[in-house]
Amino acid sequence: MMITTLRAFFFLISASLMLGALPARAVDIQFNTLPDEYLSDTFTNLIREAKPGWWGNWSLSKNIAVGAIGVIGSDSSFQPSGLHLSDLKKKTLPMSEKLKVSTQHVVGPNVVLTNMAAESEEASGEVSLKWEFYAKGAMSAQWSIVEQQSMSNTVDTIQKNMDLLKSAAQDMNMLNPLTGEITQGFGVITGVILAKGGVNLASVSDSAQWSISGEGKSLKGMLGNAKGSASYSSVESSSNVVSVVWPAAPNEVAEELVPVAYTFASIHGETVIPLWIDKINDFELVFQNNGSYAVIATVSYNTPNGREEKSTEITGFLKGAIGDIPLDATSLALKLEFVGSIPYTVQYDSWNTPLGTWLTGKRHIDIWGWWPEHPSFTIHEEE
Repeated sequence: MMITTLRAFFFLISASLMLGALPARAVDIQFNTLPDEYLSDTFTNLIREAKPGWWGNWSLSKNIAVGAIGVIGSDSSFQPSGLHLSDLKKKTLPMSEKLKVSTQHVVGPNVVLTNMAAESEEASGEVSLKWEFYAKGAMSAQWSIVEQQSMSNTVDTIQKNMDLLKSAAQDMNMLNPLTGEITQGFGVITGVILAKGGVNLASVSDSAQWSISGEGKSLKGMLGNAKGSASYSSVESSSNVVSVVWPAAPNEVAEELVPVAYTFASIHGETVIPLWIDKINDFELVFQNNGSYAVIATVSYNTPNGREEKSTEITGFLKGAIGDIPLDATSLALKLEFVGSIPYTVQYDSWNTPLGTWLTGKRHIDIWGWWPEHPSFTIHEEE
């Protein structure tokens, strides 16, 4: 009960009343029938439509900062250890970008009321924008991104702090006590994109609407125009909508930027996975032969113990795979031999290192070609 009360203190009802001076961070928790895991997972999936490999920060948690040490839990949210890497070098890149993402069953934002005399950048009249939701769980987000921060020399920096990280991992039960190896899911935030204003919205019912009003240029600055200041005068909802709004209060311009999304490097034993989105134990090539040729697929790669090679044959119209490629493999070379092709055809591809670039640990390869036509292949993740 204590936890619910404390959480409710930081949230506010975004239903049928105009908001006052309280921070507009979200709907009161008692009215939110959407699990926190759903909100975090769905927002992350939407973020990845625009920025693959990133994690969403639905609640605008201030724990999201470059160098923060912690765990990404099963609900896709970052659980901080309270520790940060102190000796890192950070790069800051100014940005001017509108981040606008949405699930299905959302209409808007649409202008529903305006006192502006002209549709121009200089217009300064009052504007109201409305979102409409037609399914429970439908989500929309729109942010004015102005800055990206990232860690320099990510792998080297993390490796230099391995003793600190092992200690923090142990405190968070993410260190194997028998082997002394760190478990994936534990790691460090390596990049953050920051916004000066915006909204996250999710419908709690099958029919809901939410609107925001304010001076025209200020709303543009809040929802995607980096040139203007970001502010609004009021928000209103006719039905239950979970909302996260920045600036947190009406009629103010926030000096603080908020973290909307971030990248995360995890650790497998002592191997740093620079861009981590899910647990991977090894790398795998998955083949789908859509043609008539039998294909001999061979993969070779470097390991700390020398170069290794694996092969498989994929008959026409069937599937095949080459797996158990170690996470520390480098200089991968793929060779595809098309049996019976005239002239005999061999095709190649290569990767310097899949670590941090094969986000799911896999590459899906489609093989094409009917004898006697010239064969080819495509890689789903690289199209």
